[in-house]
Amino acid sequence: MIYDLSMATTADVPEILALQAENQIAKGGALSVEFSAAWFETTVQEMPVVIARRRGQLVGYLVSSTPEKTKDYALGQAKFEAYPAKAGAYNSGPLCIEASERGQGLAERLFELQGSLLRGREGVGFIRRDNAASRAAHAKYGFLEVAKFTYDTIEYLAVARTT
Repeated sequence: MIYDLSMATTADVPEILALQAENQIAKGGALSVEFSAAWFETTVQEMPVVIARRRGQLVGYLVSSTPEKTKDYALGQAKFEAYPAKAGAYNSGPLCIEASERGQGLAERLFELQGSLLRGREGVGFIRRDNAASRAAHAKYGFLEVAKFTYDTIEYLAVARTT
């Protein structure tokens, strides 16, 4: 597949929100946290949020954000309590890919771009322990499972990589 990869701007936020909404757990997806428009608007100005388009349509995104950016989100707090990251670490994720684009190598391309933009820094994410596809994808792109934690009776894994 041919994808156009770039860094998101505030103009991309409505499409990011639409893709996020389609992939929430309540709708059968795997996203555990729903971020607001205001959250994305400031995040894209602070750190790289990489996006992919195919034929002009947004089909995937991978967020980078500071640990402070998720301090008000219980899962973000739980992740860093379970795994105290290195100085200068960033949140890697969420990663969201439109269902029709999964398995086409897009996750790899998004992770590569994120890594190249944040070279030498540790990216830390979390995955539901029962999400085998996400665990495999993260492992394939160099993430190590570094800690386990439970939030609201659901088991999660903290994952980390340094590029």
